[in-house]
Amino acid sequence: MKLKVKKSALHGRGLFALEKIPWGARIIEYKGEVISDATAEERIAGGADCIFEGRPGENIDGTVNGNEARYVNHARRRPNCFVLREEGKIWIVAGIEGIEKGEELTFDYGSGYYPR
Repeated sequence: MKLKVKKSALHGRGLFALEKIPWGARIIEYKGEVISDATAEERIAGGADCIFEGRPGENIDGTVNGNEARYVNHARRRPNCFVLREEGKIWIVAGIEGIEKGEELTFDYGSGYYPR
């Protein structure tokens, strides 16, 4: 998929589609350093905001050896992506309506990250 990181109206920088993406397409794998729960908690307490829960006891810090997936922003009401966990990997996948060229990629981070 052709993607670009640029300024976001939602938060800081975001990840944008440079081409139309059909629903169900795996867009990008969330990559980064695999760290323990304890290390994740320490980094979050220090302000880290690109840590993703992986397998039980494992987390991925997208700021260390990560990729552009860390720029996918949060949208509670109308996210256009969802997360697929498969065989130890985390994928950002296009939602049911697909994604139009130029659109920012978003998913719902969940109540644990943004309580209601």
